[in-house]
Amino acid sequence: MKTLNILIPSDFTLSSLNIIPALVERYPNQQLNISLVHFLQLSDSISDLLLLSRRSREYKLISDEFYAGCNMLKNDYPDQITKLTPDFFYGNTVAVFKNYLEAQEIALIAMPENHSYERLTPNSFDPAILMQRSGYKTLTVKALVKQAKVAAKTEAAQELLEV
Repeated sequence: MKTLNILIPSDFTLSSLNIIPALVERYPNQQLNISLVHFLQLSDSISDLLLLSRRSREYKLISDEFYAGCNMLKNDYPDQITKLTPDFFYGNTVAVFKNYLEAQEIALIAMPENHSYERLTPNSFDPAILMQRSGYKTLTVKALVKQAKVAAKTEAAQELLEV
């Protein structure tokens, strides 16, 4: 089975996972390495720049529900999804973005149809223009309706855990 590396821009909400079942159906004979990427501009703060190697604080912004949703999808499609991981892209230029795509060996960018991105930090930005200018193959994907059930199951399971 051939492996396909896919980048999905993400705001790390459960709704940003909704296109993954559609991608699995679209590429049935391929294994998928999916990177869910949030886009951040580099800070102007000297202290932030000095601590660039300590990027773990952004990962604290990702909810447990999002990680649970990722695990559910990996369990639902164990033969096709080999990797489903959140990541951050730091920068706002096409050259840096292309370098990131090449380093990650991304073959395809999958954009959720009609998804508005929420900002996790003041440095977050909508990556649509950057992706257009990159020249990489971009696919706009409509979420499958059945994925809403998975997201609803995740929320219901979380509510049961809280009780």
